[in-house]
Formats: sequence, structure tokens, C-alpha cells
Amino acid sequence: MSDRRGGGRRSRAGRGGGGISQLPWQEVVNTYPPMQLLDEERLEALHRNSMRILSEIGIRVMSEKAMALFERAGAIVDRENLTIRIDETIVAAALATTPSAFTLSSRNPEKRLTIGGNTMAFGLVAGPPNVHDRVNGRRQGNLADYRNFTRLAHYFNAIHILGNQVCAPIELPANSRHLDTYNANITLSDLWCSTAPPSAGGALSTAST
Repeated sequence: MSDRRGGGRRSRAGRGGGGISQLPWQEVVNTYPPMQLLDEERLEALHRNSMRILSEIGIRVMSEKAMALFERAGAIVDRENLTIRIDETIVAAALATTPSAFTLSSRNPEKRLTIGGNTMAFGLVAGPPNVHDRVNGRRQGNLADYRNFTRLAHYFNAIHILGNQVCAPIELPANSRHLDTYNANITLSDLWCSTAPPSAGGALSTAST
């Protein structure tokens, strides 16, 4: 009679030293056409009403810098009410300048990402204030967990991009915690990671060191 338990132990021992079996890191291409959630008539109605909201009702913008950008593009800017109105011709002109796809380059050239077209990229969430696991339960985001999530993202080939702050390290000062997270991104992974424009300078300084 065979020893099934012995076979199980051998299987577990073999798995313990070899890590998790997974496919190589690769871009994912969706070979299926996009889902058509609306027919052409409803899609056109949605577009027309969107244009009416932008051009007649307007949208509220609280940033003076953003209002200046819209104004230079030809939008009607009401600074008193913090409202801008955008004509359809402005929207069409802006859309004409956008590429159908573009490339994100990480420090590892083998992990360049194509965004757009029929490619798909899977990444981590960005900025949750809390984390949870089965061992330690729910808790505030912290740098130790941030670093561990980054390690996990780097290990699993199904993850293509880190995003911007896997979790918020609440224990660190809000005005400088992004530097600590950049350091973790750079030293613990070679995946592409994003950053907001105001803190891009800090990210570049961290990368240069």
C-alpha cells in the first residue's frame, strides 16, 4: 500500500524551495473587441449631453493654474464663480492630439509598458489609508507594509505597474512621506511607478541618489 502522506510531504518539500510557479513577466494583449455597452444612438446622445454640460453649464475648477490653462486653450473662464465652459471644438482639438497608445519606460527596459490600444496592464491600488491581512487584521497604512506590498508586486509577474503609493504610510509626515515611498519603489522593484507633478522633483532627486 502506498504511503500517501509521504508523497504529500515530498510534494510540500518540493514546493517550499521552488517558489510559486508563474508565467514570465509579459505584456498582456486583449484579442477580443471592446464591449459595446451602448448602441450608436445612445452613445451619440451621451456625447451630446456631455458637450452641453461642458459648454453651457460648465465645470467648477478651484485651481488658478488650471483655469489659466483652460483660458489659454480658449475656454470661457469665470473666476468669480470658479467655473469654466468648454466649447466642443476645444474638446475635439484636444482629442486630436492624443495618441492611441504610448509607452511607459521603467528602469528595466524589459518591463516597458504599452498603454492603450488592445494591451492591458495590471497594477496595485493607490493611496488607501488602511491595510489588512489574515494574520494582523486591519490597521493603518505604514511604511513597513508599503515596502512588503512593493516586494510582492515585484515578485508576481502578473503585476505590471506599481501606481502611486500602494498604501499611505500614515506614521510619516505628510509633506515628506512621498520621498520614503519613492525610495521603496526604486530600491525594491524595477516596475514603473507614477508620481504627481508637484512631487516629481523629489522623485527624480531620490532616483539620482
